[in-house]
Amino acid sequence: MSRIARKQQKNLIQVIATQRMWRLFELAKSEHAEHPDRSERYVQLIRNISMRNRMSVPREIKSRICKHCYTFLVPGKNARYRLKEGYIVISCQRCGKEMRYPYKKHT
Repeated sequence: MSRIARKQQKNLIQVIATQRMWRLFELAKSEHAEHPDRSERYVQLIRNISMRNRMSVPREIKSRICKHCYTFLVPGKNARYRLKEGYIVISCQRCGKEMRYPYKKHT
């Protein structure tokens, strides 16, 4: 197999992995109200896919997963979102940890 073919195959695998992560994220969102344990399983599968393919989880998905206990975070249900001095502070109600994401202030 040539170098170009290997590179194309790797790109294809990463595209498929990203599509699977997004599909699992959508399933976790829709299932969380009735089956929160199932949505946590989907989060675990997202993490497994990203680790197996050595790629990062997309930012939109990563911000909805607790970095400490890997719970699927739903604002108002099991997560508290606050704005503090240039950061979005997300508090997980399950483990009590806080995650901070910077945001750009418009001046």
